[in-house]
Amino acid sequence: MTRFVVLLLLVLAGPALARDWTKPGPYAVGVRTLTFTKTSVTTGEPRVLTTTVWYPTVKRSGTLEEFGRRDAKVKPGRYPLIIYSHGNCGLPTEASYLTMALASWGFVVAAPPHPGNTRDDGAACIANFADSGVNRVPDVQFTLDGMLAEAVSPSSPFNRRIRTTDIGMSGGSFGGFTTLFAVQQDARFTAAMANVPGGYDVLAGGSDITIPTMIQGAADDQVVPFATESARLFTKLAGPRYLVKVFSTSHLSFFDECGCLPTDIPQDDAHRLIVHYAVPFFLHYLRDGRAAGKSIEKPTTGVDLTAEP
Repeated sequence: MTRFVVLLLLVLAGPALARDWTKPGPYAVGVRTLTFTKTSVTTGEPRVLTTTVWYPTVKRSGTLEEFGRRDAKVKPGRYPLIIYSHGNCGLPTEASYLTMALASWGFVVAAPPHPGNTRDDGAACIANFADSGVNRVPDVQFTLDGMLAEAVSPSSPFNRRIRTTDIGMSGGSFGGFTTLFAVQQDARFTAAMANVPGGYDVLAGGSDITIPTMIQGAADDQVVPFATESARLFTKLAGPRYLVKVFSTSHLSFFDECGCLPTDIPQDDAHRLIVHYAVPFFLHYLRDGRAAGKSIEKPTTGVDLTAEP
């Protein structure tokens, strides 16, 4: 009788027991730096990809710092891999609220720099925009190659810790464009999420994207307007697809540092809405999370959601 009552209460509680994807997941977050060196496709010079990697870790190992527990031990298990591409004049750590959230829910997230087009390059990052456009997808692919090599290297902390057939791609702004451009060209990616992407005129000439893909855009974006970029890019998606329009946000609301508009909602509120859909999307399509799948079909206050799973 007691067991029956408990089960009945669980059923009746239903939605009240639903997970809050905006809260940290069950894993502590580790962070370490891996370096992959490739050749520029435009100049032939070396491109050093000093890549930030977040991952589930053993609690209390490593040294706690801003972006996680530095060089902590990777928690036993096999985790899907997500590559994150930063924006124009950005940094691999530009959306740590997102990359750390994903790691806490059981993903390895590798974020390479795009040399010459980072904030550390100063004014030169603008001049290198076109060069970066050519090198970005090769950067992403080389980072993916490097992480897959780590997954089978006995000397690597990621040996036997990555599910090499479950690979996601993500990024913001120029990195959102890079995300969609990469999955058009590389069949190894099995799910993608592009935040505030641009480049419709370039991407329209490529093949339709058939893997599960989510586009998140800012309603008041003045850099890549939602109607002319995010909404039109959504038409290039030919598989399971989702379009999330976040109200009262601008372009930089999607990053850690925001030169936001006076009409924008607080940064933390914007990040919660972004993570609210990002985490269950990748859980559903990269970790077979059935419960998470239902979450990405339900609108919530503050967004306009188009869900076609």
